Amino acid sequence: MGGETFAVMVQRRRYLANLTQEGLAERSGLSPRSIQNLERGRVSRPRRESVRLLADALGLTGPDRAAFEHAARLGTPTPITAWRGATDSGRGTMADNLRQLVAQAGHAGWQPVDLRGLPHNAAPDVVLDRLLTALGIDTETTVAV
Repeated sequence: MGGETFAVMVQRRRYLANLTQEGLAERSGLSPRSIQNLERGRVSRPRRESVRLLADALGLTGPDRAAFEHAARLGTPTPITAWRGATDSGRGTMADNLRQLVAQAGHAGWQPVDLRGLPHNAAPDVVLDRLLTALGIDTETTVAV
């Protein structure tokens, strides 16, 4: 259960509650489309009110509710496959994707990033390569940004 994305957590909790997406939507007051989008990871960071409504509808309390809310704050990372610059349309940025990736990896235990031998003004691509290596991501097959 640790390290689950919010999308996976919503779906798993819905299954455990023996609810369909429509049933959870009815119970929570959200639309079936919203539930579907959350479970598919199309919503990277849900609104706080939506998370509260879902947690209430699923009957989550104590540590389970805290873990659910924490997963919502971390969001669901989107694949880092192309540059997504800051936009006025509300789309995420590369920095948002990296923050989410690092946050998700942190659940499995932090890995030290070896920056030894780099100058204090090292090129960002070199630092990123070291970070991805520490996270266990094969930098040879990762799509360049």
